[in-house]
Amino acid sequence: MVGARVIKTSVAVLLSILTARIFELGTPHFAGIIAVLAVQPSIYRSLRHGIQHIISAVLGAAVGACALFAVGNSFWVMGIVTFLLMTLHVKTKRTNSLLVSVVVAINTMGTSSRFFGESALNQIALVLIGVGYGSLINLCRKPIHHERAAALFRQSEAMLQSLLHYLQLDLLKGTVTPYVQLRDQIDQVRQYIEKGKELSVLIMEDHAFGQMPAKHIQTAFRTFESMVERIRDIAKEMQKIHVRDEETLFAQKALIAVARTQERVMRGKNHHLAWLERILEDRRAFLRQRAAGSSAFESKLAFHNLYGYLGEYVQLMADLCGKIKGDSLGVVRIELPDPRPVRM
Repeated sequence: MVGARVIKTSVAVLLSILTARIFELGTPHFAGIIAVLAVQPSIYRSLRHGIQHIISAVLGAAVGACALFAVGNSFWVMGIVTFLLMTLHVKTKRTNSLLVSVVVAINTMGTSSRFFGESALNQIALVLIGVGYGSLINLCRKPIHHERAAALFRQSEAMLQSLLHYLQLDLLKGTVTPYVQLRDQIDQVRQYIEKGKELSVLIMEDHAFGQMPAKHIQTAFRTFESMVERIRDIAKEMQKIHVRDEETLFAQKALIAVARTQERVMRGKNHHLAWLERILEDRRAFLRQRAAGSSAFESKLAFHNLYGYLGEYVQLMADLCGKIKGDSLGVVRIELPDPRPVRM
C-alpha cells in the first residue's frame, strides 16, 4: 500500500520542477531532487533539514562562483572545491546537507554558458523552491505517527504477555523450551519496541507543531525494553530448574498471576501490583530461610532468582502505570485501588 509520504514526495517533486520550468531556471530537475530531501518523516526534521540545505546551498554557490571567477572550472578545481566543502561539513557536523552543497558548487562551476553570479543564484533558487514545496506539503498534511505508535504499544505488550504464558505452559507440561528457541521470539519483541521508540521520537519532535501530545510514550517503550530483558532473565533461570521440583507449582502460579495482572493493568482495571510484589519477595525469603545452611538452597536457587526477576518485572509494570497514566496513547487508564489478596 502506498503511504502518505510517497504521495507527498511525488507532489512536491512535481510542483518543484514545474515551478522551476515556469521561471525558466537552468537544470529544473535539481529542484525536484531537493524536494525529495525536504520531505522528512516529521515536520521538525523537514524544517531543520530545509534550513541546513539552504545554508549549504548558499555556501556551495558562493565557493563555486568564487573558484570559477578566480581559477576557472577545470576538473582539478572542481575536485579541490569538493574536498574543501566536504571537509567543512564534516568538521561542523552538517553532513545531512553535504551533498547539496557539493552539487550546487559543481553545477555553479559547470554552467559555463552563464555569468558565474547568475549561475550561483540559479542554483540557490532551485534549492529554495525544492525546500519550500517539500516543507509546505509536509505542513499541510502532517505526518501521523501517533496511531502507529499506539498499535506498536499494544502489539509489544501483547507479545510480552504471550512470552509469560509460554513460560507458564512449559512448567505446566513439565518441560523447558531451550533458550535458543525463545531467543528468536524475544528478539522479535525487541524489534517492535525499537520501532515504537523511533516513532516516539518523531512524535516528540512534532509536538511543537500542534501534534497530539505524548509526553511519556518514549519512556513507556523504554520500560517495555526493560521488561523484555527481565523475561529473558526468567527464561535463562528456567533452564536451570528441575521441572519435577515441588516449587514448580508455585512458579507456575506466579507466572499466571503476573500475566493476568498485566492484562488487568493494560485494560485499566483494578490491579494488585504492590501485593503481588510482596508475595514474590516473601517467597524468596521463605526459600532462603527454609534452605539456610543446607545444600538444598542450591537446588532452589533458580526459583529464588526467578522470583526476583518476576518482582522486578512487576516493579516495571508499576512504573509504567505512573508514567503513562492519562497519556494520549489512550490504551491505559489507571485507577489505583487498595491492594487485596489475589489467589495464587
